[in-house]
Amino acid sequence: MWAAQHYGFKESNSLITSGGLGAMGFEVPAAIGAKVGRPEKTVWSISGDGGFQMTMCDLATAVENDIAVKYAIINNNYLGMVRQWQEQFYDNRLSGVDLEGNPDFVKLAEAYGVKGIRIKRPADIDRKLEEARAHSGPVVVVAEVVKEDSVYPWIPAGAPLSAMMTEPPKHKLEKPSGST
Repeated sequence: MWAAQHYGFKESNSLITSGGLGAMGFEVPAAIGAKVGRPEKTVWSISGDGGFQMTMCDLATAVENDIAVKYAIINNNYLGMVRQWQEQFYDNRLSGVDLEGNPDFVKLAEAYGVKGIRIKRPADIDRKLEEARAHSGPVVVVAEVVKEDSVYPWIPAGAPLSAMMTEPPKHKLEKPSGST
């Protein structure tokens, strides 16, 4: 969602997204398909750590078929969007969102034979992304970020577009319709 909202796309038809429909893991195999469809283009998959884990086994597909996708993992050790919902609609009762048991994604990449790169400091971003771009095969870039960042704007489930939230609410929100 952050990529869709904040990346400055220079060409039309250059973003493939599940549209925020909660399809965690969609981006990993979708990027492989995009690269196969447009082999001359650099293809980046941008995901959270939770979403990446849903389909990270497709790294094997990229390696076996020499598909040079660049994977960027925004690692906050949380299911961030789920946490955001629980904070805002369920009195901050967090359940099943803490991913402190995450694997070391750089080592995981290397276990698949994929180049792994870690970003710990904002000052290293440009240099590390250039290193990833320069590599001829698949790459996993792990960017360690603050746990509590939330995604804005977003629209609560079942709400109209006019209910878009651009910042955290100043008061308690009603639960989405149909939720318990």
